[in-house]
This record gives sequence, C-alpha cells and structure tokens, in this order.
Amino acid sequence: MLEQLDLTRALTKDEFRARMQPLKFEMYQIGRAVFESRIPVLVVFEGIGTAGMGRAITALVTRLDPRGYRVHPINAPSERDRRYPWQYRFWLRTPARGEIAIFHGSYYRRVLIDRVAKNIAKREWREAYRDIQDFERTLADDGVVIQKFWLHISKADQKRRIKKLLDNKDTAWRVSPDAQSGAAHYDAFVLAAEEMFGYTHAEYAPWTLIAAKDRRWMTVQVFETLAARLKPFTHAHMLPPPASTQRAETLEQELEDAGEYRSRPNAD
Repeated sequence: MLEQLDLTRALTKDEFRARMQPLKFEMYQIGRAVFESRIPVLVVFEGIGTAGMGRAITALVTRLDPRGYRVHPINAPSERDRRYPWQYRFWLRTPARGEIAIFHGSYYRRVLIDRVAKNIAKREWREAYRDIQDFERTLADDGVVIQKFWLHISKADQKRRIKKLLDNKDTAWRVSPDAQSGAAHYDAFVLAAEEMFGYTHAEYAPWTLIAAKDRRWMTVQVFETLAARLKPFTHAHMLPPPASTQRAETLEQELEDAGEYRSRPNAD
C-alpha cells in the first residue's frame, strides 16, 4: 500500500495559494458547524517520524476557533498510566459533543512504536488490534466522526530531516526518542504500519495516506480530506462562502491575525 504512494507529489507556491484560499474559510466554517451541530470529531495523526505531524496540526488549528478543539500529544505511558488498562488515558481524551479532538500520535503507538521497539510482548500488541477496533466502533456508534491520517516520507528523507534537526541546537529537541527509534527500524515500522491499515481501516474510521515530502501538498491533502469527511455531517450549519474575493481575503487575514495568539503543538 505505502509503496504505491507517490512521494514526489508537490505544489508550487501559486498552486498552494489557489487551493488553500477557499479551504481556509471552509475549515473555519466547518469548525463552527461542528460546535453548533454538537457532533464530536476525532482526528488522528500518525506517520513516519519527522514526516510533519506537528506542522500539519499547526496549519489545521490556525483555521479553527480555539474554543472548539483540543490537541492531545501522545507520548509513552507514564507510571500512573500503567496502573490502568492501556486505553484508559485515551478514553479520557475522547471529544465532547461539538468538540474536535486532535491526537498527535495516538493509541496506535501500541501496534507501531511499542511493537517495533519490543516494549510489549507479541501477545499484547496483537490483542491491541481487537481493543482498537472495539474502541473506534464504540465511538462511531455513539456519533463520533473519526478521520485518521498517515503522513509518509522515504527512509532517505527521514534520515536527511533528522540530521538537519540534530545539527542545529535550536531544533535538536524536536527529534524525539520515538523518532530516532523509528528511524533505526524504518523497514520494520513500515511493515507494522501496513499491517495496521489492514486491521483498522473501516468506513466509520478510515485511514488516509498522504505523501509528506512536500509540506504544501501535505497541508492541502489534510484540509481537503478532512473537509470532505466532515461536510456531510455539518452542511446544515454551514454558511455560504464570501460573495467576493476581497471579502474572502479579509476573512483570511482576520483568521491569520487570530492565529498569532494561539498555542502551537510541538513539532515532530
């Protein structure tokens, strides 16, 4: 599946601007409509370390009202977390009615990072597939709209990005131990991901695979996919687009100005 992904896809600055301008306004309207329709939304970001999950989330949340979403960075479980069933901490982060919960990393680390790093026994990560299926099915049955993204880059691009980050003391912190572990076992990580798609892709909780070498292409794909996923549930609460290009540009500037005051999730 991943080998069929065209990692060379890219957009010029002009192409990016042309495709993003209507999407920016549309995403703001969708976020508002999610709140008014009281629909809970779960957006999961997973992928190769340094593929750009942090960047994608940052681009997305600058187009959402900060009262309508929460970003949940998912790291290794703490000692306290280990005292409970492994999914406990994820249940605590499920979205409320009218809220968008964005997972930077997720419960899938159990069948990805923990599996590849051998942090857990084979029996545990195999059983986790059933737990994940039940988790997502239960949420979907309760009305949660789920969308999952996998951001993908090649082994060579990952190696280059990690080196660039580590060579600069101001960015070295962005290379997490998980990213370094994943890079050391890139092929095993990809194989685990392929198996994961097979077990957990579903109509009610779909995976969308995105080539993430080009940041512009990645951002547009995230916006277009999420908009298409959410519009059927929010169209009744959507407002018509601006009547003029000038009004659209004014709204875009207002949203950009508002974004300056919002917190940014950690880059990956």
